Amino acid sequence: MCAQCHGDFMKPETSGTNHNPFAEGECLTCHNAHASNVKGMIVDKQGPLCFSCHPDLSKEIGTAKSKHLPVADGECTKCHSSHKAKLDKLLLAKSPDLCLTCHKDLKIKMEKEKAHQPAARDCERCHKPHFSTEASLMNQPIQPLCGECHNPKDTPFGKAHIYIDPSVIDCRQCHDPHASKDPKFFKAFVHPPFAGRTCKDCHIVTK
Repeated sequence: MCAQCHGDFMKPETSGTNHNPFAEGECLTCHNAHASNVKGMIVDKQGPLCFSCHPDLSKEIGTAKSKHLPVADGECTKCHSSHKAKLDKLLLAKSPDLCLTCHKDLKIKMEKEKAHQPAARDCERCHKPHFSTEASLMNQPIQPLCGECHNPKDTPFGKAHIYIDPSVIDCRQCHDPHASKDPKFFKAFVHPPFAGRTCKDCHIVTK
């Protein structure tokens, strides 16, 4: 019946993914056939509607430490197509392009400065897309996350960090994880003794 007016649109995506209700022709699972007070003629607001089929997501986000704003606001279609897509998980675009459509300031910064390669390749390398038990949607605590690429046991690392126990270092206190004008990804404003690498003025720098 719906295909009589929406024929071309109703054709499934053969080289991507299709939302199950769409693929099975169950349009009334999401849409009201006559009228609705919600954009898209859907039967409820996006959040409650999507969570009605994805209850685990709804339950887990309630206890999360950090939440992606579109998810918390129930705006699933900010990132996902509600019907079909050429990409996996019904995504509208790949990361980081998808993420940078909202994070415009970060996009400009990464274009103008030296981009941290994990951030330039894929935001999900470090962040979860919906919610996390860590701050800033990180997929694990900061020390093991950065430690996947930067070995704290290396001698140069120990020397550069004046042999402070790596397990207590919050890398973001000094480094920008996305982009920087500095080759070591230091933040824009640096304490002068630190900038001059004169750590011994304030710290004991031997092992």
